[in-house]
Amino acid sequence: MKDVLIPVGLLLFIILFAFAIIHTARKQRKAKSSVFRGFAEKNGLRYLEVDDGKAQQFAQDFDGIGQFRSPSLGKVIPKDVVEGTLNGSETILFRHSIRFSEGWAREWFVAGVTSAEIIAERCAVQFCRGKSHKRSLYLQDPAVKEQTIGIYNLVVRAAGSSAAGKLLDESILKKLADFARALPFRPEIQVRGKRIVAYLADRNATVDDVETLEKLAEFARSAALI
Repeated sequence: MKDVLIPVGLLLFIILFAFAIIHTARKQRKAKSSVFRGFAEKNGLRYLEVDDGKAQQFAQDFDGIGQFRSPSLGKVIPKDVVEGTLNGSETILFRHSIRFSEGWAREWFVAGVTSAEIIAERCAVQFCRGKSHKRSLYLQDPAVKEQTIGIYNLVVRAAGSSAAGKLLDESILKKLADFARALPFRPEIQVRGKRIVAYLADRNATVDDVETLEKLAEFARSAALI
């Protein structure tokens, strides 16, 4: 009898454990979606549970967040898309999960703004607090400038100085550092012409409330207006 009870008990434990994981994951997804939905309702913006193509079109050539296919998952579509005009700026926010390789995946919380003028041809700005923050699996360009301002070491990545444009100016970097210092998370930005995206830089960072999402959106807008 004991020989039967042990494997049955083990099987029940595995089933209950798997159910708990699935239940927790669904609860977390609903909580994240409610943040984006709440942000959209508060600011009178359009909300979509699944991207209709606008987020993919906006982010298509950004490093990392512009990846919409996974070797193991196939096509991956952004979720919780919020778009419209916010404080005079054409804005889009979304949540996107990708897997670079087996065992290395991440979730992005992204705020994008389209500026009236070209910001830079192509570049990224990292806000680093240690050497490990400078390393990146997804940013493609080399570092063309580093400058420590306050609590951050700002690393500008671009194919060349001309591609980074005015984002190499010390005054611009100081303003970005000032904006970043007020945030409850460590940000990162990428620029492609008139488009700029800001997102939570740390892999395990998450957006848990509307206020944090508002700060991310305002940071993207402020960076675009500099």
